[in-house]
Amino acid sequence: MAQLDLESVFRSLDTDRANMVWKWKLQEELQQSGLRGDDPRIERALNWTLSNGTPFQPGQPEWLDLEQFRMVAREPVIYRALQGELAVPAAEFAELSRGIEQIYADLQDERSGEVAQYIPTLRNADPDRFGIAICTADGQVYQVGDAELGFSVQSTSKPFSYAMALEQSGAEDVHRWVGQEQSGGTFNDPRLSLDAAGKPQNPMINAGAMATLALVEPESDVSERFAKVEQTWAKMMGSQPGFDHRTFLAERDTGHGNRGLANLMAAKDMLKVDPRDRDAPQKTAEFYFAVCSLEVDARRLAAAGATLANGGVAPYTGERVFSQETAGRVLSVMGHSGMYNDSGKFSGLVGLPAKSGVSGNVMMVVPEKRLAVVTFSPRLDEAGNSVRGVEVCRRLVNDFGLHPYKGLGAERAREAVTAGRLALDGVARAGGAAARPAGTESAARAALSSGGQRSTGPEIS
Repeated sequence: MAQLDLESVFRSLDTDRANMVWKWKLQEELQQSGLRGDDPRIERALNWTLSNGTPFQPGQPEWLDLEQFRMVAREPVIYRALQGELAVPAAEFAELSRGIEQIYADLQDERSGEVAQYIPTLRNADPDRFGIAICTADGQVYQVGDAELGFSVQSTSKPFSYAMALEQSGAEDVHRWVGQEQSGGTFNDPRLSLDAAGKPQNPMINAGAMATLALVEPESDVSERFAKVEQTWAKMMGSQPGFDHRTFLAERDTGHGNRGLANLMAAKDMLKVDPRDRDAPQKTAEFYFAVCSLEVDARRLAAAGATLANGGVAPYTGERVFSQETAGRVLSVMGHSGMYNDSGKFSGLVGLPAKSGVSGNVMMVVPEKRLAVVTFSPRLDEAGNSVRGVEVCRRLVNDFGLHPYKGLGAERAREAVTAGRLALDGVARAGGAAARPAGTESAARAALSSGGQRSTGPEIS
């Protein structure tokens, strides 16, 4: 990669030809790449640089000279943006943003589904709320609608609880306590959640999530264990999660089925708890309720998803939160069990790893593009997935050719088209049938016919 000529970039942004670049002008340039003006990395670099220069009068527009501009560009994400080397190039990101805005507009009138009914905070949610956010591995963000409205994360906590258990105990030990297969039933079905040995089928159902959380800091007090979970979420999102106390209390008061599953696992020695503590299964269930009650929003949850898309490295801190192996394992299980009892159907439609929560959120990870998409819309289908959320994922994948299997052979088809055209050109130049090798024209036309299929939507390449 050629080194960026910062002076040339500085001159291009110095539209007043005054040997300085307005702060707002640089921020505008970075926003064109998908980096928000309130990105903590950009704010930190600008504030530090400007605070060490000549003071500005209150209300005076701030600007950077060439040396200050060079200092700001030492922030890696700013340098990559100016270089045009972010996870998603600026032109692609703009196209993707326009596509999401159109999908959002098209789904405004979608009113099918019902909000979750089992606790008041979910039952009383405004069913018309709707937001979409994307975040890339570099922290490029686009959002529309209610993307900063808080909601309890619910089951979308499960992939990250699984990741924390993998990091602390390793895959071999984790899968002594929880399996890796689809359950074949709903997320809380007591008949299908556990196998004959009392082992949960996978980490994406309630029993499996409780089993994985039992492996997170198991020797510590519950307050320290919960602090560890909060710290992990803060690293991924770049800010602290909130906590929905009312949801937690309601979950605790109504979660008898989950407590029953925890007791069943403990009875079969398939829950890593202190056997001398008869209340240990209930405590495990309540720890699970607390983690499900973490409050996030679509924008911040997208940053957590981008951490998985980036092989475990958080977008805003650059910190490795999970190993590449852990991120890969989590995405694999999300791919086959992340969307409740419609996981197989969703996989056929979308083909990408995703996880949903009954508060109305859906998080889809696009590893090829190193980004995550999160939707929030409380109306759910019969499987418990957001109706709008599933449709956003389906539309996005179809419109931008992101399904990992439906485009197989496309490159070979393009090669066939090219070969067919070259063959026809050769026939034309040869001047007639006498010069044509047997079957050349028919073969060329067949190649054009079979290879000429194209997606009607835009593609991100």
